[in-house]
Amino acid sequence: MSLDTQATPARQIATVFGFIADTLEWSHDDYQALIARLVGTGKSTLSLTLGDVLDAYTATATAAVHERAASLRGGH
Repeated sequence: MSLDTQATPARQIATVFGFIADTLEWSHDDYQALIARLVGTGKSTLSLTLGDVLDAYTATATAAVHERAASLRGGH
């Protein structure tokens, strides 16, 4: 889920907002994990950057995928 650093700024912004929109389809637990990661930055809500959001999104999505894969294999 890397962001293409060669893309135009407008395309980068649209990509991050697309990722944010994707969270509307996440499970409650995954969404709460994202919020916890954002709160964990220690920044106020209005001082979060798109980079902060992208980092939290990537970490949460990656963890959720690994957790689902482990549950399908029957492991942890």
